[in-house]
Amino acid sequence: MSQSLPIAPSRKLKITILTVGSRGDLQPYCALAIGLRRAGHQVTVATHENFASFVRQFDLEFAPIAGNMQEFLQSKLQQRLIAGEKLNPYEGDKLLLQQLESAWSACVGSEVIIYTPLATFGYHIADKLGVPCFFASVLPLSPTGMFGFLRFAQIAKNPLKKAINYGSYLLVEFLHWQRYRKLLNHFRTETLKLPPLPYFGRRFRQKTPANVSRIPVLYGFSSHVIPRPRDWPAWAYVTSFWFIEQASEYEPPLELEDFLGRKQLPLCFGFGSMTMPNPEYLTHYIVEALKKTHQSNYQFAIRNSQLIPHVFRQGFENLCCAFLHLPSMN
Repeated sequence: MSQSLPIAPSRKLKITILTVGSRGDLQPYCALAIGLRRAGHQVTVATHENFASFVRQFDLEFAPIAGNMQEFLQSKLQQRLIAGEKLNPYEGDKLLLQQLESAWSACVGSEVIIYTPLATFGYHIADKLGVPCFFASVLPLSPTGMFGFLRFAQIAKNPLKKAINYGSYLLVEFLHWQRYRKLLNHFRTETLKLPPLPYFGRRFRQKTPANVSRIPVLYGFSSHVIPRPRDWPAWAYVTSFWFIEQASEYEPPLELEDFLGRKQLPLCFGFGSMTMPNPEYLTHYIVEALKKTHQSNYQFAIRNSQLIPHVFRQGFENLCCAFLHLPSMN
């Protein structure tokens, strides 16, 4: 976010940002929240309880949403999902119901709601409250013929391919709605006292309230990295990346400074929030690949995995700051 002096808003708004998931599903939206607070608004970030201290360290207000994604990602259930097992959806639905109720409690009294890709239930809450809402994402998710769903590196020029690309977004939206339609309509009718949405989803409502008819979209990436598609509507805004600027305050531990200061530049392998059922197996193949590419005296860092002794393990919290201490990053 820009460090320039903000322009005072005409009216201070009470904004709630809904986001669930892992640390990577939270941090960019905390940066967005910081920018909105600098602009003079009152901002609450509603997310999992285990992220309360992370949110509050930026002097942002926090509201809890049910669930602990970090525990889930390390659970046996997650390992079974990664392995491709088909599991009873009851457990996931039970958690989603808890998240819906806690998100509703977090948003009561809000004047603006911003919801994220894993918290699209914010749409229904905004519908009930009658307040403006925004969809915020760090990935391009608005329908376009330029590239298919999550295939933004594959640009299409053929008219048929463009039509298929555009349809891929509508298909994903439809399948997601069908998976959670009964549960979300139950939430609408029983908790929010709203009529259910039609079988084909919100695009097919006979009469859509004005506050949720054309939902502005905020994208937290640069148009120099992913060009803005020409067929996107005018209310889809590419704002550039949302970063929290902490690197200037970061002091790396001596062990990390020594690791990064060696003659051969280290390689970094990251797997996000995922945990691996057999980290030794994965590590073996990474090492073998490095040997085949003549990285004989390799040093590398892999986060969120249990690895072999000669690997420097760097925690998630300071990983991005540590990158700035690499010679190739300066």
